[in-house]
Amino acid sequence: MSFTKTVTSAATAMCLLAGTALSASAATLMVGNKYAGTVSFIDLDTGQEMQRPIAGGSPHELAVSPDGDKVVVVSYLEDGYIGRELNVFDVATAEHLKTIDISPHMAPHGIAWLGDSNSVIVTTEETRDVITVDVAKGEVTGLVETGLIGSHLLAMSPDDQTAFVTSRGSDKVSVIDVKTMQTINTVKADTGPEAVDVSPDGKALWVGNNQSETIIVFDIDTMERKHVVETGFLPIRVRFHPDGEAVAVADLNGDRVVVYDVTSMKMKADIDLAPHGAHGPASLLFSPDGKSLFTGAQDGASVAEIDTATWTVSRVFETDEGADGLAFSDLKVGV
Repeated sequence: MSFTKTVTSAATAMCLLAGTALSASAATLMVGNKYAGTVSFIDLDTGQEMQRPIAGGSPHELAVSPDGDKVVVVSYLEDGYIGRELNVFDVATAEHLKTIDISPHMAPHGIAWLGDSNSVIVTTEETRDVITVDVAKGEVTGLVETGLIGSHLLAMSPDDQTAFVTSRGSDKVSVIDVKTMQTINTVKADTGPEAVDVSPDGKALWVGNNQSETIIVFDIDTMERKHVVETGFLPIRVRFHPDGEAVAVADLNGDRVVVYDVTSMKMKADIDLAPHGAHGPASLLFSPDGKSLFTGAQDGASVAEIDTATWTVSRVFETDEGADGLAFSDLKVGV
């Protein structure tokens, strides 16, 4: 159910000729291809897609275990399909290890690994709840109901004790105590909140609002609004640079990534992806060292790698249709 493929597009070939020093050697980038129902395993040392196994229906977001050896992929929803499972893969071999049935919870989407545990936390949008799942045991271990429409994405506090969940249809952000699996606060966002990320110091929460075309910056201690950024575009994803000084924002309809300075709230970079064939950026992930920013181009079947020293596209990787969720591991995937 998998194969080995060399990246051969002209854009990618040019980038490979330019060198691969920006990417972490012996590391793997995993990409959920939501339209094709597959996961791409890309060797970041060579820029080559090594494996592309089947991943179940509508694979959107992914989470990697603390040791980097496993990746969990959600099966979300699409026309005629509502997911009720998580699929677990071995990173080094891209082998499918198990399918975890999470019924009666449906349409898992946002996912994060909980610290050094065996568990992940997952939004299950169709049933309007958030669950924890023990990956080793393959069972649901915790539940909290948001009771809100479209509980889609989540972001974790640096200590993994608090989850922040955006609900697109209810225009709300839920604050969840992970230890007790209870909602401790619910605050109003703008219209269509989806993108969400926590600053590395744990002091600020950035929430992108699709229909309002705004980003709200909340003070995490009080959950009061500190700033509102009028983007003028649909900010489908937001992601902090590891140093906390910049935030990348994916402009889904504009085929670009915009970078804001955290202190000034001003735009510091505008990266056009269209010339590289990377259309419809819908996901963002910084490498742990902060030297690269990856963005999944769902309409271009590719992932663009951006050099954060210059904020320019350095490489483009071919994937499969609907390149979306991204995950990084220090382990190298084999053939």
